[in-house]
Amino acid sequence: MATSGTKVNSEILDKVEKRAYELLDTYHGCSQCSLLAIQEVLGMRDDMMAKAAVVLSGGVGGMNSACGALTGSALALGMKYGRDVSYLAGPADEAVEVEYTAIEQVTKLAKWFEREFGSIVCRDIRRAFMGTELNRRIPWQNEWMEELGMHKHCCEVVARTARRAAALLENPNLGILDKV
Repeated sequence: MATSGTKVNSEILDKVEKRAYELLDTYHGCSQCSLLAIQEVLGMRDDMMAKAAVVLSGGVGGMNSACGALTGSALALGMKYGRDVSYLAGPADEAVEVEYTAIEQVTKLAKWFEREFGSIVCRDIRRAFMGTELNRRIPWQNEWMEELGMHKHCCEVVARTARRAAALLENPNLGILDKV
């Protein structure tokens, strides 16, 4: 139940969630898949932005730092709430105000994410889920990851995060405890 007033369209959110899961399950690239699912369903597709997002996958360049589900979804929020380059030619106070508004939306997503998954760091989320750190580039460790269901878990994280970001795109007043 949303406590912040405006209700979000659950049919649209369901489509975003399903598309994000499908994309990651098939193609990998958590950041790109979360962003692209939101873009496709909400009609804000930008191929160059989606292309750039792939390098944030695997926790920024595969370094297992900030989770790609979060960074890709944050980019979608930035597409709506962020400032365009024209602000950098105008009054600084207006540019800063737009920046802070965008950051506020991403912070709402990040705080929700941290509460849901225990961290915003890919390495921490993976370790908590599997009980250890495994490297998919090492064949026997990749086999263990598959046995433990890490890929499915990542698909669920991406899908839920894309859904949450899409809800924030519809209703910027969502609180951290609001259900969508």
